[in-house]
Amino acid sequence: MWLLITAVAYFLNAIAAVVDKFLISKKISNPAVYAFYISVLGLLGLILIPWGFGWIGWYNFGIVFVAGVTFTCALLHLFKGLAVNESSRITPFIGGLSPIFVFLFSFFLLGERLAGRQLFAFVLIIIGTIFISLGRDGKKNLARGFWYAGISALMFGISYTLTKLAYNNISFTNAFVWLRITTFIGGLFLLYKAANRRDVFHPSEKTVQKAGPLFLFGQAAGAVSFLLINYAISLSSVTIVNALQGLQYVFLLIMVLILARWRPRILEEKLRGMILVQKISAIVLIGAGLYLLV
Repeated sequence: MWLLITAVAYFLNAIAAVVDKFLISKKISNPAVYAFYISVLGLLGLILIPWGFGWIGWYNFGIVFVAGVTFTCALLHLFKGLAVNESSRITPFIGGLSPIFVFLFSFFLLGERLAGRQLFAFVLIIIGTIFISLGRDGKKNLARGFWYAGISALMFGISYTLTKLAYNNISFTNAFVWLRITTFIGGLFLLYKAANRRDVFHPSEKTVQKAGPLFLFGQAAGAVSFLLINYAISLSSVTIVNALQGLQYVFLLIMVLILARWRPRILEEKLRGMILVQKISAIVLIGAGLYLLV
């Protein structure tokens, strides 16, 4: 049952990734707007306040503050990457690179150590992420897209590590609520720029009508995926569930292939000949690396 739940969760996560790419490239031109609204939707986690919420002390607040703000920063750069490059490249690149940062930070902050098998897994992940980044696209957009993706992976690594540290120090519910609050604070920082404030508070009526329902659908898929993954973790090993993240890239590639055949203008991804072989090979390497982290 936990395996089925995990598979469904990563399937939904793949749907959310495709929706994100479509909206960023076609409907919502400013990635900061997308990141801001996601940080706002995170406040729905405040419904857990009656089940355990209170002051956590300045030390723990500092931990959740940095974790929340870096999570918003990671989202911002993820969407910047999606705006200039393909979803089937950017998403696996971040998914393959962020576990490396997590383990590096965990080594110093959480005292975690790597076995020989895990080191080999990292080699596979690094090769896969480099392999998936290669292409004949416009060099400027390609480099810029993976620069954003690299920053996103780094920020996700910091956020995930500090989130784990927060859960080690305080209760799950209390930490979860505080993380939702600090992620929202990170979203408020995005309003520092006048252009972001304008796009957030004065969007065009056309954008709201066309992007609004699809945005909510994508975020609903992402939210259900988050809940299912956490439920699967409660039933099985967190390392196994995390290792199965490679399923998301398989689902993502399948969805992109279908859309490329059915509606090629939706995502405008290049999936022919050696490019397709390259992406499949890179995803296999990343998935194998994640699996070996078990």
